[in-house]
Amino acid sequence: MNKTLYFTHEKLDFLELRYSKSNQCYKEHIHNTLSIGAILEGQRVYTNRNKTITLEKNQLAIINPNTIHSCNSSSKIANKIYMLYLDKKWCFELQKTIFPNIKEFVPFSNELLKNKTLYKKFITLCELLFSNALILEKESCVIDFFYSLYTKYNKEIDIKLKTNEKIENIISYMNKHIKEDISLNELSKEFNLSTFYIIKLFKKELNISAHSYFINLKIELAKELLKKGFSIVETALECGFYDQSHFHRNFKKIVAITPKEYQDNFIQ
Repeated sequence: MNKTLYFTHEKLDFLELRYSKSNQCYKEHIHNTLSIGAILEGQRVYTNRNKTITLEKNQLAIINPNTIHSCNSSSKIANKIYMLYLDKKWCFELQKTIFPNIKEFVPFSNELLKNKTLYKKFITLCELLFSNALILEKESCVIDFFYSLYTKYNKEIDIKLKTNEKIENIISYMNKHIKEDISLNELSKEFNLSTFYIIKLFKKELNISAHSYFINLKIELAKELLKKGFSIVETALECGFYDQSHFHRNFKKIVAITPKEYQDNFIQ
């Protein structure tokens, strides 16, 4: 039985993710996006720029924008596959932080990547995008994956970052919008900094991702609310968690006990 699922979000309008379980064949076509594919089960034979490649598990297929390609099942058995489509302009903005002198999007040089570590990281990213995780976490992981991709298969990057004042201003903004599911794009517009700059800034200055820092701020607020007698549901909503399991998981990860166990230490 064929099955197809899509992930899109208005705050992540630069990407689209597709999961499919099928043996459908796709004739020659093009996308105006950078496309990355990974097989979970089965095999796919795809032709990219007149080169025929068999895509299997633990490999990533890279299809540059406006490249004619086809993708066909190698058997009647349904394949399971993720396909991630990324806006060309978004990719160019990322590339500029890595290659400051480029004037336009640079096509990816590798069409088939045989790297188990990157493959697993990509699968984890796709699973995260389909989950109820916060937008900032999803966006951060997308950028982190592409930095890994480019630094692995292109020259090393060395982005020089400045200063603590910028990060202090971002943290202040996060605290003021603690109830919201803010995105890197919102931070970028607010502070006139690229999203990629913000990611690197947090890693250099705080040795933590912007997403992880924001989650920690939320959990610190949650602890205060729980101590004041707010219910767990009220606390989750006040901190911007609209999925109880996501709140519970993040709270226990950071505090090492559940919200109820934490609250029981203060509310008798």
